Amino acid sequence: MIIQVVLVSCVIDLADLLTISPREDTCRTGWFDDGDVTILGDKELLADLQRNHGDHICENPVDMEAQTISGLKSYQTLNTFNRFNCTEGFICLNSEQKRRRCDDYKVMFTCTGSFCSGCRTRWFDVDDPSGNGDYEVLSELLTVYPREICSRPLAIEAQTRSGTPASLTGDTFQVYDATYGFACVNADQSDSRCEDYRVRFTCPEVFCSVSQECRTGWFSSDDPSGVGDIESITHLLQKYPEHICYNPIAIHAQTVAGIPAKHTGNTFLTYDVTYGFACINSDQSSGKCEDYRVMLTCPMDFCQVCRTGWFDIDDPSGRGDYETLQQILVEHPEGVCSDPLGIEAMTTAGTPALQTNNVFQVYDATYGFACVNAEQPPNKPCEDYKVRFTCPPQFCEHRRPPAVA
Repeated sequence: MIIQVVLVSCVIDLADLLTISPREDTCRTGWFDDGDVTILGDKELLADLQRNHGDHICENPVDMEAQTISGLKSYQTLNTFNRFNCTEGFICLNSEQKRRRCDDYKVMFTCTGSFCSGCRTRWFDVDDPSGNGDYEVLSELLTVYPREICSRPLAIEAQTRSGTPASLTGDTFQVYDATYGFACVNADQSDSRCEDYRVRFTCPEVFCSVSQECRTGWFSSDDPSGVGDIESITHLLQKYPEHICYNPIAIHAQTVAGIPAKHTGNTFLTYDVTYGFACINSDQSSGKCEDYRVMLTCPMDFCQVCRTGWFDIDDPSGRGDYETLQQILVEHPEGVCSDPLGIEAMTTAGTPALQTNNVFQVYDATYGFACVNAEQPPNKPCEDYKVRFTCPPQFCEHRRPPAVA
């Protein structure tokens, strides 16, 4: 029997319906294209895909979509389909086509439950719909947050900033999959305006099992009085040899007043962990760059030389959780140095700070750590955190007890 289908939702047991609320998060996989068009047609069967791609596909998908490898949606082609459902997968047979042979298709699945939540990143929001639309593209996010997202996510979720799942907004999405990310174009909407979205990804478990990283303090080795503000990794290593790792894995930039670089309106010649940060005055519409400082995220071996114990002097029961260096020095004057090289933060339950969904007002070795409840997504207050610092080697040598005769 020939079936012409665009998108089919799988049947869910009554028991499942009772446990799934209308607002439950679902996540979308990447695209899969295991079968080429042969003399018979094209097939992308779920059983074959699960066997070939293991944990990149959930056991029981709840939806499936198909499009040609060039990106044409299935309903826009002239093909009819022999199979098109998330229980079996996809089959297009040449013998069943009236006008043309089957196109070459790829498929994507929608999942729910533990598949989506196993190794989840925090939410990311790098764009808004004020221009052509809202673009939360994986390649751009990997550039801005190179160590917070895996390069090949298992799944992606999207929701509005107020917490409404993307599937319930009524918007049409140009891109929404774990392979490319998310894009909502204003011109594609009936009301000519996308909602403001954020996304998060599900990564392989090995991504979450990687050792925690540590952050340096803030450094400003230049100002925009010349050609611009250039904070190169090479120059920073020369100027602060003991305070910066030689192989950083992420870079963060903000003005000396504390405004994140992405919110200044400046254009950057470079902003990556390979070369560092550079803002050139002549590239700016205003003719002048802001004065910037940078902070680096380093591998754990940088923070293991002279490490303090963990400190937990506050909890989020008030305005938030404040584990500031200044207050820790007051309460534990012998326990931490005044000029740490690095800082680590994790919840009291042992989850690294970057793997929570919290947003941090402060997280650096210069000032310490602060998570403010009012800055978190709705109904997601701050976790309870603890911090520890990496100090210059002489701090540990000074604290070392005398040798026993």
